[in-house]
Amino acid sequence: MNRTSVTIRQRLLLTTVFVSVLFFIPAEKTFAQEPTVGQQNGVTWQNLVVGTPAETTTRKTFYVDGLYDMSVFWSQHAMLRHGAVDYDDAFIGMNVGQIRDGLDSFYSDSNNLQIPIVDAVLIVRLQNAGIPKKKVDQIIAEFKRANQDGMKPGQENKIWKEGLFLLE
Repeated sequence: MNRTSVTIRQRLLLTTVFVSVLFFIPAEKTFAQEPTVGQQNGVTWQNLVVGTPAETTTRKTFYVDGLYDMSVFWSQHAMLRHGAVDYDDAFIGMNVGQIRDGLDSFYSDSNNLQIPIVDAVLIVRLQNAGIPKKKVDQIIAEFKRANQDGMKPGQENKIWKEGLFLLE
């Protein structure tokens, strides 16, 4: 009987370790690719998918709402005096649901994952405004090139100005 209880304990321990490893490894791989704050991109957007579809929708909606609040703050208090673009212009004419769904569509193409979410909002705005696909694809290509070498604020600003010009 003593030998059986040791065997059961060993089996329970091995099973617990095995299940824990299976649970932990996929999450570690996903979150290991997560960009730092201020550089969140399509990987961040994909990592918002948790729980039920309703929970994921709620999480993404709150993320977009917070992104808008951040863009308003940034535009009003930080960089406009230095000639930076007004990031909250990308949100004009769209509601949170349209932005959320547009980001889902944009990031469904894995080739777009490296583009930061704030830049993807501009792309969604261009798409929703009916800007010709060729022009939108050109902006996407510029964001991709700039992100390959590590986006510099001046580069990002230039691309944003081109995109916002299309909306005028």
